[in-house]
Order: sequence, then structure tokens, then C-alpha cells
Amino acid sequence: MRAIRASLFGRKKLSSASSSSMPSDPSCPNVAEANDSPLPEVVIAVDFGTTFSGFAYVKTSRPNVVDDNCEWPGSNQAGAASYCKTQTCLYYENRPSTDGRLHLELKAWGWPAFLAYERAVTQYNFRHKHVSSGTSVSNLSSPITEDPLYASESLAMEVGFFAHKFKLYFAPQHHSISLPALPGNLTPEKLVVDYLRCLTELIIDMLRVAIRKDFSMNEVQWCLTVPAIWDEDAKQLMRTFAEKAGMTKGDLCPNNDEASPYPLRIILEPEAASVYCQDVASRNLQVFKGDKILIADLGGGTIDLAVHEVLEINASSEITKVREATSSYGAPGGGSFVDLQFFHLVNRKIKCFTDFCRNVNPSLGLDMYSWWQRFKKDYPGGDYSADYYLINSGLMDAWMRYDMERGVQKGYSEYSALHLCPADFTEIFDPQVVQAIRLIEENIGNVEILMIVGGFAANPYVKRRIQDAFKGKVKEIVIPMDPGRAICRGAASLFMKRGYIHSRISRRTYGVCSRRDYQLGDPDELVEAGDDGKLKCNGTFSVFVKKGTMLDVGSMQKRTYYPAFHDQKKIQFDLYSSPKTNPRYITEADAKNEGSFEIDISRGKSKGKDREIEVTMVFGDSLINVSAAGKNFGKNKATENYPVRFDRS
Repeated sequence: MRAIRASLFGRKKLSSASSSSMPSDPSCPNVAEANDSPLPEVVIAVDFGTTFSGFAYVKTSRPNVVDDNCEWPGSNQAGAASYCKTQTCLYYENRPSTDGRLHLELKAWGWPAFLAYERAVTQYNFRHKHVSSGTSVSNLSSPITEDPLYASESLAMEVGFFAHKFKLYFAPQHHSISLPALPGNLTPEKLVVDYLRCLTELIIDMLRVAIRKDFSMNEVQWCLTVPAIWDEDAKQLMRTFAEKAGMTKGDLCPNNDEASPYPLRIILEPEAASVYCQDVASRNLQVFKGDKILIADLGGGTIDLAVHEVLEINASSEITKVREATSSYGAPGGGSFVDLQFFHLVNRKIKCFTDFCRNVNPSLGLDMYSWWQRFKKDYPGGDYSADYYLINSGLMDAWMRYDMERGVQKGYSEYSALHLCPADFTEIFDPQVVQAIRLIEENIGNVEILMIVGGFAANPYVKRRIQDAFKGKVKEIVIPMDPGRAICRGAASLFMKRGYIHSRISRRTYGVCSRRDYQLGDPDELVEAGDDGKLKCNGTFSVFVKKGTMLDVGSMQKRTYYPAFHDQKKIQFDLYSSPKTNPRYITEADAKNEGSFEIDISRGKSKGKDREIEVTMVFGDSLINVSAAGKNFGKNKATENYPVRFDRS
């Protein structure tokens, strides 16, 4: 069996030498066999969030008992309240390199990363006791660059780099989120792998205390949650990152002897929330077969929604099977974007703020960030105001000088504090609250129960606005007491309820780039003569499944392809998706390359263009699984399988 590594993040144009012909009669869907592999001792679900991450675990011998963790290193020292998650952040120190370039090495993660960065910027302030005139203002191209915690490369040389909100680098590309370039040797992949590795090591250490001292990953099934709105390539990348982090065995795992032998299970966040909330609903509400439940996960970086129809209820009134009533949907949004809006407002009020924090007093940005997190969590709406005092920070004087040089005159007391009035809080919160309400409204018709989870949903103002918006439109609105723990707990439960999700609706049309006979109207740039002299069209979209199709979990689609040329040694398949129901060409503006893989077909060269390569896609799960097989060539003419690995190119 030969592993094939697919390249992602960037479209590849398929050359004519690696094109394939499309069968005229595609096979009908088949249902994949159920997974009968033995259960591990423990299932661990990791909720890898934009701002906070946590885990929950369940012993397979006690499938109804789910535990999580509220004791995190550094949380007490940071003054954090007890919570089932730690910060999704990393701190890197600059290590001198021979070429003088910035080279960052991991120093701490989670709350200790925040504390380490805080110490570093405090020491920086003592070393640089100069005062800025406050007259220099950077060209800030997007709200996220107004976050004072995003250090410039020059500041990172001095104090290191505090990485946070890096999950946003994997948000769908069609959403316009402008993110700053990472400094030095850092990449989004490195940040995710480093964080998952550190979290994995901590979890195993904790379970060696909670379960037994010789507990190892050989007994673990890992589950990792991802937003449903992520593109397929981003979801697939998480499997690669988990392997590189040492969670699961594989070619990229740094230590296969210690990693889990069980394949990583990707869990969609709104589906995990669905299990958690519907367990709550089963205990407290009367739910009937056919009821539709809308689940909205208001997290740190995404607003993820799903609508589930109840298919089965057992004798204990527990929901045992659901299906998607509409394809999952959503948008980037939530708590992180409230933070960005806050700092955008601060920069509008105090135009020298970000430059002062980055060039004069980095501690101020950290302190204001911590202050804001406390106020954000408890903001109730109404006639609410707050003041952040600037006396002795240096910013008060810099702000006064900045305004005076531009002819702005205000009273001395107006510079003593950043004042947030009720209208300011509305400006900060309402874009995300309104977006969440609008997304819920898209599918609230014919829904009996609305369930709201996620860390952003814990805010009193958010709760009230949603309850006011949908009161009377649904029978019940359910917001758990601690909505932030719904994802990790629900993900662990979902793995144990393996038949819970019966079917899903395809969010996009999926297929491969192929080559077929010329048809009238084909674009000239895609048409060329084949080696038989007939006109062929390259770059056609060979559809496997159409957008909006209801797919049972494990639905299998197969297509047979052939080489384009008699002497072809390799054949490349490019996987594509489209928001259209009937895309024709992979060159269409909204077609998206999801990955590619290459097969060596040289051993069947004697069969020329009659070599058969069967491509199989398994749909209906949280990920699309792809494999390819040489049907009538290869060693002993036996079928050879080519599993596809999705990876960054």
C-alpha cells in the first residue's frame, strides 16, 4: 500500500499529461461498512478553540460518564476564574541566529504563555524608559492589526512573540479576514502543531494521575473539534497537524511508539453541541420524533449553526438518532471579533494607542486586554459604562501631545481615562450579536427548539438579545448553564453514539478535475488534440456529489478513470468543490481546489489507455475520505489502494 500526499492551499492546474477521461455512466452510491474496530479504553475530545481550548474524556466502560478539567497551569497566578478551558496562546522567545534574523522558539503555552509574555514586556519597559511624542501613527489596514498584542517583528526581536487567535488563519478563504504576517520562522501550521503537542502532553500527564500511572496513548482515541463552516482542506489539515503533534501514529508523527494507534476522529462543533444540548433537552423537555432543533455555537472565532431533525427516541425519552435538516452554515464571528471591535474603537478614540503600546509601553496593551476580558464577560447591556484609567501609564501624556499638535483641545480630565459609554458598548457588541441573530433567522422557520452554546453565549447581553429575538417563535430556547463546555463534552459523547448522526446534507458540490471529449461551447483555452487526434477538453469538473444532496453517513461514490496517453506513467487527481449545483469547469471563479494526489501507473504501461483507476469518495461523515485503486494492473494484477493524505504543499 502506497501513501499519497496531497497538496493543499493553492490551486494546481492539471497538465494534459495527467488528465483522465470521465466515465459515461457513474456508479450509484454504496454504503460503507460500519467500523467494527475494538474500542479504546478512553476517548479524549479536544476542543481546539480560537481563544480558549479544553478537553473532556470518557472511559468506554462507562460511556455515560463524561469528565472534563477546570485546573489549568498558571490560571490561578493569572487571576483567571475556574473554567473548563485554558487560553489558546503560545509565547515564543527570540533566539539569536547566525544570520541575525528573527528565530523564535517556544517558551510557554496556555496561561503560562500569557504570564511569560507579561514578564517580558515588563522587563522591556524597564530597559527602555523613553517617552514617545505620540505623533507617529502606523497605517493600520484592518481591525485585527489594531490589537496591541500583535507584536511587530522589531518588537518580537526584543520581547518575543505572543501568538493568539491563530485559529483564524484557517477560516474560510471567501470570508475577508485580513491577518498579519507571522514573524520570523513562525507559520500557522507550526503554531497549531506546537499547541496541540503541548496540550496532548498535559492531558496524558493528567490522566496518569486520574486513571493510573502507566496510562499511555495506546489506550486513547483522540477526537478533535473543528468548525462546520471550515473548508474541506482546513478540516483535513487538522489530521496532519495532530499527527505531527504526536497524537496519532503515521509517517509524520515524531514518535510512533508513544502515539495513539487509533485514527483521529474529526468532530464538527455544532454536532458536538447538538449531542450535549439534546441530552439536556431529553432530561428537561418533551421532544418528539420529527422535531427540528437549531443549534447555534457562538464561539470565539466562528458562529456555527446546524439544524437537526429527530429521527429516533428511545424508551427513556433520549434522542438516539438525528439527521441534518439543512446543510450546516455560519460565518467567522463571536468573542474574538468583539475584542477586535473594542480595540478598533480604542484606536478611534486614542489615535496613538497602538503605536504607543508597541513602541513605548507594551505592558499597557496587555493590561488593557485583561481589563477588557473581565468587562466583556459580564456586560449586561442597558445603561452600562466603564473607565480604564490612564494615569501613570504614559499614554495620557502622549495622547495629550498628539491632540495638541493637531489643534485638538479637550479638558485635562478627558485624558485621564478611556471612557466607554453605553453607546460604545453597543457599537462593540452589536455587530456580532446582530450577525448571530441574522444567521439563526435564516432557518428558524419550522424549528421547535433553539439551542445556544459557546463561550460567547455565556455573556448576559448576548443571552438576552437572542431570547428577545426568538421568544414566541419557537417552543423552547435552551442555553445551558455553562455553554462554553458544550463542545468538548458533546464531542466525547458523540464518539460513543456512533450512529447518532444518520445523514448530512452536502454543503458544496465535490468532484475531480478530468478530461473528456470536446463538446460544443467548451472554452478554447481548455481544448487540445489528444494522441488519437480527437479534440479533448481539459479541466472539466467530474462531479461525485452535488450540493444539497442528502447523504447517509458512509455513502460511497466511485468513478473509474483512464490515462490520457498510452505511455503515461503517472496520473494526478485534483479534488475540487464548488458552491454551484452543476459546475462544468474547474476554472470557474468559485471552484476551489481541495487537494490533489498522484498515482504511479507505470507498472500497467502495457495496457496503455485501458488501465483502470477507480477513485472512491466516502461522504456523509465530518470529513470526505478519498482513496484510489488500480483495478486491472499492478502486482499480480491485484487491486492496489492509494489512500490520500491531505497536507500543506
